[in-house]
This record gives sequence, C-alpha cells and structure tokens, in this order.
Amino acid sequence: MVVTLDLLSLCFYQYNFMYFDKELPTPNFGILHSFITCGFFEYTKGGWFDKNVYNPTISITDYYDFTLDQLEELMCHEMIHYYLLMNGTNDKCDHGTDFMVMAQELNQKYGLNITTTFDASKLPNT
Repeated sequence: MVVTLDLLSLCFYQYNFMYFDKELPTPNFGILHSFITCGFFEYTKGGWFDKNVYNPTISITDYYDFTLDQLEELMCHEMIHYYLLMNGTNDKCDHGTDFMVMAQELNQKYGLNITTTFDASKLPNT
C-alpha cells in the first residue's frame, strides 16, 4: 500500500475513533523516505510558562509496501506517543513503562501487535 498524506489522515481519524475515544486533536502528517525509520512522532512545546504542545506531527515512511494491518500498528504506535504527551504522562516520547502498558492494553483489547520496534527486513519496498 502506498503511504500518502491522505491515507495517513484517514487512518488517524479511524484509529482515533476506534482506539483513543476521539481524544487526540488531528496532528500534521509527514512522509518519510527512509528504510531505517518506519514511523516518527515529533512536536514542539512552548517555553517555560507556556506548556502547550505545538505542531504535533506523525510521519510514516513510504519506502515500504505496508499491509493495512502493518500501517495500523505503525500509526497506533505513534498515536500512543501522542496520547501520552497530551495527557502529561510522557513528554520524552520514549518506550518506557507508560508506553509499554498502553501498547499492551491496546494489543489485548483489540488484537493489535504494537511493539517498540518494527521489523521491516522482510517487507518489499515501493
């Protein structure tokens, strides 16, 4: 499946509804052209007195030909980072305990396979 900005937006909307109770404001989306990094979440934050999050962006690579299930797991992985940031749980966007607990909850509840890394070694590239 070819990764496009429209596809990322559609996936985000659907998964936000299905798995995150529509709690996440729509971020920016980006396309990576990397064979190493499959997905990435980034943001900027205000200064010392301004703790608001600005310009949240979820980016996914277009290098590989993902299945819909693989794209779902990648997008949900990045959405967990976003969710934890927005709820004040983890502003480092790491794969610590909070990330692992939430990933495991989504995996068990919805039959997903969200992990801390994505093995792209057997994927065809586009």
